[in-house]
Amino acid sequence: MMTRMLTLALSLAAVATPAMAAESENATVEVRIDDLDLTRTADRKRLDTRIKIAARSVCRSGLRGTAERARQSACASSAIEKAGLQVARAIAQARNGTQLALLMIDNTTR
Repeated sequence: MMTRMLTLALSLAAVATPAMAAESENATVEVRIDDLDLTRTADRKRLDTRIKIAARSVCRSGLRGTAERARQSACASSAIEKAGLQVARAIAQARNGTQLALLMIDNTTR
Protein backbone atom coordinates (compact mmCIF):
# COMPACT_ATOMS: atom_id res chain seq x y z
CA MET A 1 0.00 0.00 0.00
CA MET A 2 1.35 3.41 -0.95
CA THR A 3 1.41 6.08 1.76
CA ARG A 4 1.07 9.73 0.73
CA MET A 5 2.61 12.54 2.76
CA LEU A 6 0.53 15.69 3.27
CA THR A 7 0.66 18.76 5.44
CA LEU A 8 -2.49 19.70 7.32
CA ALA A 9 -2.98 23.14 8.81
CA LEU A 10 -4.97 22.67 11.96
CA SER A 11 -6.21 25.93 13.31
CA LEU A 12 -7.05 25.98 16.97
CA ALA A 13 -8.93 29.19 17.56
CA ALA A 14 -8.06 30.28 21.04
CA VAL A 15 -10.25 32.67 22.96
CA ALA A 16 -8.17 35.74 23.76
CA THR A 17 -8.92 38.96 25.54
CA PRO A 18 -8.88 42.03 23.24
CA ALA A 19 -5.58 43.23 24.74
CA MET A 20 -3.97 39.84 24.26
CA ALA A 21 -5.34 39.45 20.75
CA ALA A 22 -3.51 42.57 19.61
CA GLU A 23 -0.27 41.52 21.22
CA SER A 24 -0.15 37.81 20.27
CA GLU A 25 -2.53 37.68 17.33
CA ASN A 26 -0.32 35.54 15.11
CA ALA A 27 1.07 33.03 17.60
CA THR A 28 1.48 29.64 15.91
CA VAL A 29 2.86 26.31 17.07
CA GLU A 30 3.80 23.41 14.82
CA VAL A 31 2.81 19.96 15.99
CA ARG A 32 4.87 17.35 14.18
CA ILE A 33 2.97 14.14 13.49
CA ASP A 34 5.04 12.56 10.73
CA ASP A 35 6.49 10.19 13.32
CA LEU A 36 3.03 8.99 14.42
CA ASP A 37 0.89 6.20 13.02
CA LEU A 38 -2.57 7.55 13.79
CA THR A 39 -4.11 4.14 13.19
CA ARG A 40 -2.51 3.05 16.49
CA THR A 41 -4.11 3.91 19.83
CA ALA A 42 -0.78 4.74 21.49
CA ASP A 43 0.11 7.24 18.77
CA ARG A 44 -3.34 8.86 18.94
CA LYS A 45 -2.73 9.37 22.67
CA ARG A 46 0.64 10.97 21.84
CA LEU A 47 -1.16 13.30 19.40
CA ASP A 48 -3.69 14.25 22.09
CA THR A 49 -0.81 15.13 24.42
CA ARG A 50 0.91 17.20 21.73
CA ILE A 51 -2.34 19.06 20.96
CA LYS A 52 -2.83 19.87 24.66
CA ILE A 53 0.73 21.17 24.97
CA ALA A 54 0.34 23.28 21.80
CA ALA A 55 -2.99 24.71 22.98
CA ARG A 56 -1.50 25.71 26.33
CA SER A 57 1.44 27.25 24.50
CA VAL A 58 -0.65 29.45 22.19
CA CYS A 59 -2.86 30.53 25.10
CA ARG A 60 0.01 31.46 27.41
CA SER A 61 0.31 35.22 27.93
CA GLY A 62 3.13 35.42 30.44
CA LEU A 63 0.82 37.23 32.86
CA ARG A 64 0.22 35.92 36.36
CA GLY A 65 -2.66 35.73 38.76
CA THR A 66 -5.69 33.62 39.45
CA ALA A 67 -7.89 35.28 36.85
CA GLU A 68 -5.20 34.94 34.18
CA ARG A 69 -4.67 31.24 34.99
CA ALA A 70 -8.42 30.69 34.66
CA ARG A 71 -8.46 32.57 31.33
CA GLN A 72 -5.54 30.53 30.00
CA SER A 73 -7.18 27.30 31.10
CA ALA A 74 -10.47 28.23 29.41
CA CYS A 75 -8.58 29.30 26.28
CA ALA A 76 -6.71 25.98 26.07
CA SER A 77 -9.86 23.95 26.71
CA SER A 78 -11.68 25.83 23.96
CA ALA A 79 -8.80 25.39 21.53
CA ILE A 80 -8.59 21.64 22.21
CA GLU A 81 -12.34 21.26 21.79
CA LYS A 82 -12.33 23.17 18.50
CA ALA A 83 -9.48 20.97 17.22
CA GLY A 84 -11.48 17.77 17.74
CA LEU A 85 -13.07 17.60 14.29
CA GLN A 86 -9.83 18.35 12.48
CA VAL A 87 -7.92 15.77 14.51
CA ALA A 88 -10.65 13.24 13.69
CA ARG A 89 -10.12 14.02 9.99
CA ALA A 90 -6.37 13.46 10.33
CA ILE A 91 -7.05 10.07 11.96
CA ALA A 92 -9.53 9.16 9.21
CA GLN A 93 -6.98 10.08 6.56
CA ALA A 94 -4.40 7.89 8.29
CA ARG A 95 -6.83 4.99 8.21
CA ASN A 96 -7.16 5.59 4.44
CA GLY A 97 -3.38 5.47 3.95
CA THR A 98 -2.49 9.18 4.06
CA GLN A 99 0.29 10.10 6.50
CA LEU A 100 0.16 13.76 7.55
CA ALA A 101 3.37 15.62 8.33
CA LEU A 102 2.29 18.30 10.80
CA LEU A 103 -0.52 20.31 12.32
CA MET A 104 -0.38 24.07 12.80
CA ILE A 105 -1.90 25.33 16.04
CA ASP A 106 -2.65 29.04 16.31
CA ASN A 107 -4.56 31.38 18.58
CA THR A 108 -6.56 33.40 16.07
CA THR A 109 -9.94 34.55 17.28
CA ARG A 110 -13.02 34.06 15.13
